[in-house]
Amino acid sequence: MICSRIMSKENDLYEISYTLKRQMQHRVFTVVSICIMVFILVTFVLRIIVFPVFQKSVSMEPDIVPGSCILVSPLIKTPVRGEIVLLKPVNEEKKNALFYLFDDIVAFFTGQQLFPFSSVQKMSSSFQLRRVIGIPGDTLYMTDYVVYLKPAGETHYLTEFEYAPSAYPVMIMASPAGWDKALGAKASFSTITLGENEYFVLGDNRNNCVDSRLWGPVKASRIKGKALLLYFPFSKFKVF
Repeated sequence: MICSRIMSKENDLYEISYTLKRQMQHRVFTVVSICIMVFILVTFVLRIIVFPVFQKSVSMEPDIVPGSCILVSPLIKTPVRGEIVLLKPVNEEKKNALFYLFDDIVAFFTGQQLFPFSSVQKMSSSFQLRRVIGIPGDTLYMTDYVVYLKPAGETHYLTEFEYAPSAYPVMIMASPAGWDKALGAKASFSTITLGENEYFVLGDNRNNCVDSRLWGPVKASRIKGKALLLYFPFSKFKVF
């Protein structure tokens, strides 16, 4: 009788232990599954819909100062005049798919702060935020850092600001007396006409920026996406 009771208790303990073990396994599986699903969702959003970009240079002042964080959408690759776009490097480095996966995993667990194999968010010299000034078919020229353009079919030149759908600020510093404006970022250039799939892009900081004045027009294939909003610093929050 006593032996049977002891065996019964042992069986009960075994059942309880087994049940607790199964419950723990189920909880771990549930947590892991949720983490994987969240990771897939976040990765999908940041790869397909929108991703953050960290601006380090002064090229887009006064609106986008160094240290700004901007959301860019790769879904919008055909910009209109006046919009800010992210440009890919001329010779973009192709990475192994495993590097992209590792980037996504590290970025997921660091709040999109670290991308070991990617330079997009670090805004290295290979990637640039620039404003679209001219679109295919435009004829344009620059005088004293201001662009004058004539869209296809139009007969008169107007300033870039008059043709832009919305206002935007630019930074133009007065050159020192006797300064040769042909040096550095050009203050003026002669008339050019943009061909099919060609865009003329400039930085908002006209005195301190590398842009189409040096590269010439950029092809549509170099446009990685459109800037949607600036979310940091909060004092400069802005929807583009």
